[in-house]
Amino acid sequence: MIDFSYYALYLKKYLTDAGDARKDDDEFINARGDMAAGVLEGERRSGSSAEQAQESAMAVLMEGID
Repeated sequence: MIDFSYYALYLKKYLTDAGDARKDDDEFINARGDMAAGVLEGERRSGSSAEQAQESAMAVLMEGID
């Protein structure tokens, strides 16, 4: 089974399109993707709306990336 992470795929594409050197750093990309997914889950479990949870997850995913 192949495991796909929406957040990791999004970040990989963003970094590739931006020409960022981290585009091939799978460890960085997967770690960020896992953090974002964790934030989304945590936010939803604590009662945040889907939109609020998604915003928080994307903020974590893209933190410090120009």
